[in-house]
Amino acid sequence: MTEPAKVLVADPPWKFGDSLPGKGRGASKHYGCLSLSEIMRFPLPPIADDCVLFLWRVSSMPQEALDVVRAWGFKPYAEIVWRKMTPRGKVAFGMGRRVRMAHETCIIAERGRPKPISRSERSVFDAVVGQHSAKPDEFYQIVERMYGGPRVELFARRRRDGWQCFGDELT
Repeated sequence: MTEPAKVLVADPPWKFGDSLPGKGRGASKHYGCLSLSEIMRFPLPPIADDCVLFLWRVSSMPQEALDVVRAWGFKPYAEIVWRKMTPRGKVAFGMGRRVRMAHETCIIAERGRPKPISRSERSVFDAVVGQHSAKPDEFYQIVERMYGGPRVELFARRRRDGWQCFGDELT
């Protein structure tokens, strides 16, 4: 039997009003999306009593992300912000309706009393933007420095050494 996860990372395929023109603009043109209720009811793998959740959220849906955190049995307590950079070291110029998004936010939540290995990570990190919605390796390195395993990623796009990964896009 596999040991329950002590770290859970999730970047849900949020369904929201992003029907933008063009072949590559908007999440639904890259992968199947789930409604808020589907994400809230998503079956989680076995989780330890003391577990930390890193949940990536959509900037236009902060309350919905908090609802998911609570539906999954966690309590929010901090955030990490990824400042998106270009390969040339400039701040990325992303999409947005009111402001051009140059960052993404990840809620850190806990259930029980997970024990961090390190408390020296900053809340903001810079990393180059990759494929649509893909999170940078720097994020996973932060998680690994902060918490020991076992670690699980839901909605994963690729496999990682030392992680149990689940996702439609895995080969």
